[in-house]
Amino acid sequence: MTLLDIIIYVEFTFIFINLFLLPNLQPPDILLGARVTTEFKKNKGKDIVNKYRLSLIGLTLLSLLLYYFVSFISVFIYYILLLLNVVYWRRIVIRRRGSLPVASSRYAVIDTKKKESRKWIITFIVAWGILIFTLVFGSLVYSSAPKLLPTHVGPTGTTFLVKTPLNFYKVEIINAAVLGLLTVMGVFITRTTNVINPAYPDRSYYAFLKFKEGVGIIAGIVGVFISSVYTTISLFIWTIINLSELEVFITFLISIFFTVIIVYVLRTGIEGARYLRDVIANDNLLNDDKYWKGGIIYVNPKDPRIWVPRRNGLGYTLNFGHGISILIIIAIVFAVITTIILVK
Repeated sequence: MTLLDIIIYVEFTFIFINLFLLPNLQPPDILLGARVTTEFKKNKGKDIVNKYRLSLIGLTLLSLLLYYFVSFISVFIYYILLLLNVVYWRRIVIRRRGSLPVASSRYAVIDTKKKESRKWIITFIVAWGILIFTLVFGSLVYSSAPKLLPTHVGPTGTTFLVKTPLNFYKVEIINAAVLGLLTVMGVFITRTTNVINPAYPDRSYYAFLKFKEGVGIIAGIVGVFISSVYTTISLFIWTIINLSELEVFITFLISIFFTVIIVYVLRTGIEGARYLRDVIANDNLLNDDKYWKGGIIYVNPKDPRIWVPRRNGLGYTLNFGHGISILIIIAIVFAVITTIILVK
């Protein structure tokens, strides 16, 4: 069994457990991504959940067999089948749930003296600190670096570029651009308007402060990871480390990143379910099914939140009705593509 096999099997296990426990992690008024009454969830919903879990087990076993006997492509097939499976059972829930409570409007007065947490800033300080340290270190070794810098490693060999300040610092320039986008994203997330449920205004107000802090920290963790990866790539280009050491460092960083992010997302994801139960109640218009496309994609221009707790699975998803979500997608795609290009 190779390292790739172990990673794939661990990923299969994590996704299976996540989706198997999905009905238990959702708020009382949500079942498989659709709004329901608590009575429906306790009665008719149980039969739907059992059938959903049986189909999940069957799809997982089928995908594992395909991976073992066919190829790696079965992993992507597994993802698609799971999404279709959730969408299918969500449609069953919507057909059988009956009528829902009519939305109503209420008013509330709250005390907003509680200051918002700034813990999320620490992760961004670490990310920018890594970048600044790398730039300072680079200025110290610039004169001793070879005149030809390795910039690309592929099956046809290594590509070299003539040492110039631009070629020497190009990875860190990209790093600064990505961190800049992530920092702007973090600021926008933490400055969004609090969503308040008039039924329990103080508790919902403070819950949203905690929610924004958690999402900001996750963005900062991503920034630390990206900055660390780019620093490692720079050290390879500056010939401080060789190719085999680069592969070891990249693998180590990816392992640490996924460990930290999974643990944190699990923690904040479960908290997010409680947050959703407390803040977005049955009578809140923000929780209407029409804003959840397939129960997966959230599009609501009236919602001030950029990130919202997912209806299906742990963690959060973007509000694609918010303009800032485009900036976030650009930052993520840019970071992934440039990292893949530089590592190859």
